Amino acid sequence: MSGFHNEMTALLPDLTRFARALTRNEDNAHDLVQDCVERALCKRALFQDGTSLKSWLFTLMRNLFISQKRREAVDRKCMTLTNVDACTVEKPRQTDHVFLSETLRAMKSLSKAERQAIVILGIHDAPQQAVAKMCGEPVGTLKSRLSRGRAHLRDQMGLGADAHAH
Repeated sequence: MSGFHNEMTALLPDLTRFARALTRNEDNAHDLVQDCVERALCKRALFQDGTSLKSWLFTLMRNLFISQKRREAVDRKCMTLTNVDACTVEKPRQTDHVFLSETLRAMKSLSKAERQAIVILGIHDAPQQAVAKMCGEPVGTLKSRLSRGRAHLRDQMGLGADAHAH
């Protein structure tokens, strides 16, 4: 290995400390050191023998860090503009509204017990044990009502068992 490589290898702990101070993050610091060493090897011809390699490497690292921060700022600005455009476009809600109306209409055709089981257990997601205790019913009875109610709803809405599996 040449004197340049040996001296650069000896400076790696200093470069790592400087990178940590710049990035304040261990992983980013290691990435910055790697980028700096890569740049130094590629730009070896620009280094003037007899000058301080440490100063040259620190300057390379600082410039790399600044370039990365500028690039990140541009990326953030671009993402902000992209997100603003996404927020101004509203997705159509008509199908959800129609489906909800049809579901509510179909729920009216269920028995009171099935409708109650779907609302409490299916929509509000209440714990089955607590609901069973509150109603004075066995948990199995509530589960059966919920299952039958869901099946009747699927039938009323023409969804069938196939739609439930997807």
